[in-house]
Amino acid sequence: MTDDHNFAHSVLHKRSDPAAQRIADLAKGARSPGKTMLIEDAEPLLNALRADLEFLGVYILDTIEPPAHIIEHCERLGITPTIMDASLARALFKSDKRPDVFGIAKAPRPTRVKDFLATNGDILILDGVRIVGNIGAVVRSAFAFGASGVVVVNSDLTSITDRRLLRASRGYVFSLPVALMNWAQVDALVSECHVDIATLDMAGKRTLTDISSQPERMAFIVGSETEGISLEAKERDPDMVSIPIHRDAESLNVSVAAAVLLHARSPRNLATLPVIST
Repeated sequence: MTDDHNFAHSVLHKRSDPAAQRIADLAKGARSPGKTMLIEDAEPLLNALRADLEFLGVYILDTIEPPAHIIEHCERLGITPTIMDASLARALFKSDKRPDVFGIAKAPRPTRVKDFLATNGDILILDGVRIVGNIGAVVRSAFAFGASGVVVVNSDLTSITDRRLLRASRGYVFSLPVALMNWAQVDALVSECHVDIATLDMAGKRTLTDISSQPERMAFIVGSETEGISLEAKERDPDMVSIPIHRDAESLNVSVAAAVLLHARSPRNLATLPVIST
């Protein structure tokens, strides 16, 4: 299939190639997040390319038609894609479930407080949420509904470059600031951004209507399904906000609750996004 490609590319088919060893090391899965990361599958890779990460390589298996959007963004960034032999990919990933498209990129620097000042959207704080799939889904919703960033407190994550988070967020973890913080850092962030905190809880006195009409930027805390809101979070917003649900329903999935909240605030947040000229 390689001969049919009409774009500039290189070819990888030898296990002895240094690039193949780098891929094998990253594909082991047990490796702790480091200076480089593996971004698997077309959608996460595309979103990472859109975020202008620094790539060491983009790889496309010789068994598929090269995705046009991937090629377009590679050309924009001056990246020469590599066509990889599918049997080599199977050996490197040690599985038939190897991705058809993937990239190796340098890990971005950790998110800082000032990164949340680039836009005026709300900030979402996840309190004790440890299921990576939920964190990833929240990040996607936060980006879609115009929030300016996500803060994760008391999770099991050690880096936003965790392979599970990259997959769960579909690569949107690079589209807005996502930070791992403790409560002292959260307090510094809230102070620097001059925002009020609202905590989501079924016992909350305020409603979505109350907060959806507030024009000021806010920070929202959402807890885990199993543990709920922590004492540290309640101390920061004793009144809290509730989402009305059926009386016989125990709770909402945390990513669903976050999406409902963010949607209620989306007219305000989307209106604050910078206009991109075309």
